[in-house]
Amino acid sequence: MTQLRVKQLTKHLADRYEPHLDLSDIKPSDPQRMDKVLSRCLAAHAIFMRTDCSPEEAARSVWDGSDDNGIDAVFADHSDDRLIIVQAKFIKAGTGEPDADEVGTFADGVRDIIEENTENFAARLHSKLVDAANVILTPGCTIEIVLVSTGKSELARHATVKLDRILRDLNGAPDQEPLAAKQVLGLEEVYSSFLSSNISGRITVDATITDWARIAHPYAAYFGVIDGYQLKTWWLGHGKRLVAKNIRHSLGDTDVNAGIASTATFEPENFWYFNNGITLVADEAIRAPAAAASRAAGNFQFKGASIVNGAQTVSTLAGVPSDEELGKVRVPIRVILLKDAPLGFGTEVTRTNNLQNRVEGRDFAAQDPEQMRLQKEMSVEGVEYQISRSEDVVKSPHACELLEATTALACASGDAALAVQVKTGIGRFFNDLSRAPYKAVFNATLSGARTFNAILVLREIDKWIDKTRATIGKRSGFPWGVLIHGNRVLAAGVFQRIGGTVLNQPIEDFRAVLPSLDVAIRCQEVHIAMVEILEEDFPGKFLAILFKSPVSSKQVFDQSLAKLAATPVAV
Repeated sequence: MTQLRVKQLTKHLADRYEPHLDLSDIKPSDPQRMDKVLSRCLAAHAIFMRTDCSPEEAARSVWDGSDDNGIDAVFADHSDDRLIIVQAKFIKAGTGEPDADEVGTFADGVRDIIEENTENFAARLHSKLVDAANVILTPGCTIEIVLVSTGKSELARHATVKLDRILRDLNGAPDQEPLAAKQVLGLEEVYSSFLSSNISGRITVDATITDWARIAHPYAAYFGVIDGYQLKTWWLGHGKRLVAKNIRHSLGDTDVNAGIASTATFEPENFWYFNNGITLVADEAIRAPAAAASRAAGNFQFKGASIVNGAQTVSTLAGVPSDEELGKVRVPIRVILLKDAPLGFGTEVTRTNNLQNRVEGRDFAAQDPEQMRLQKEMSVEGVEYQISRSEDVVKSPHACELLEATTALACASGDAALAVQVKTGIGRFFNDLSRAPYKAVFNATLSGARTFNAILVLREIDKWIDKTRATIGKRSGFPWGVLIHGNRVLAAGVFQRIGGTVLNQPIEDFRAVLPSLDVAIRCQEVHIAMVEILEEDFPGKFLAILFKSPVSSKQVFDQSLAKLAATPVAV
């Protein structure tokens, strides 16, 4: 059976991807030509499985030829700020797995991509490395490391160790959100993906729905409860193709998604109460006859399936490591059948299910008496403070808004952890308005003048960062990385250097003294000190990861200020 499946895959892979691959480097006389072609087809299919790209786009992501540093395909998914890096191995026997040496080379290649080290890559691949770097430099980006084969779905111990080591390096300290995740796809997953979908993206999913009921008129539909583990298997098998009809795909590491993951992991029994559930549209449904008279549980197969609401729920549950806890997660589900519905009804279901505007935590902040007080105080001094979410946000010498104020006050707080928080997830400040981090920056002791004065300083810091970034290259390493990834920690250091009391004066008085604070000079001082500390104490570290860690960021912050303490600044 295993070899039969491999033979079937051989035809499907070649038919789908070979016409779109660059095979100019493989000679027709090469005795291993077919194996090499199929491995490239498999790499393209891994990209196809994990994204919503076309077969042609998947094939273009394949890295052909030698000197690829163990990398077979890279796809920069700019819509999700996600980088997918693939190693593929076509195994004729359908058994076994990639060996540890191959996986080790792959892990080294991943590291070189992250560090923008082009030395181990052929010159023809350098332009593709630039595209990958653009994703890596995006705050909040994620990296998906995929090892796909037509063998086992798990690696041997030595290979697992090599892959897990690069994951630990990328994800850094346990106090920060993980940047990278791995997927090991074997024959079973690859075969299933072909079995349940075709090139047009028509997907079939199996589901066991509990406490289910059926609506017959005017259009057939089912509703009930599905467990989180089933949704995880859907996502692993189909990826973004499962939500291709949705208005939004996975948004990655957002505050809402972090809440979904936290509930699934630590409070699975409460998930049904906290989550709105998912809506699935399908062309048709087939229900298994087993226990057909019972509504306690029904086994269904939905053909032409697509999630039109709840993409964040499904994609986030797929990232929860504990399958046991996911089995306890109960998710509300609706399945709307389109077979007998009028043309365009599915599109209307998608549109209307996504029309409700999501209430964000910051919307509640607009009702906080402290925010209203700050707004009035600034208004007295001729400054407009916008605290309600709006498309018409204005930032000017006489106007500011809530998120800008939050960023400035976090950096001016003297707490490096707050600067990290505002960089990695500003929305978390508004999760609970009665406690930190919100209360750490917005409280009864804060004045409107101090708030806007901090904003004026932050604007000067950001100007210096933008100007300096234009004069140094990415190849400078730490100097560039501090400006990109450590910009808020740098800002926190500058606020410490100029002193906190100067911010307490009336706004117009502060405007007059702002030039004398020499913000640009303070920026340069702190920048140099941070780079020196990183070179001395954190050589070889990924700054995109290091500056997500409150612990590591505080070390850099404290040690940089200590280095500068010999030259205090009087204000």
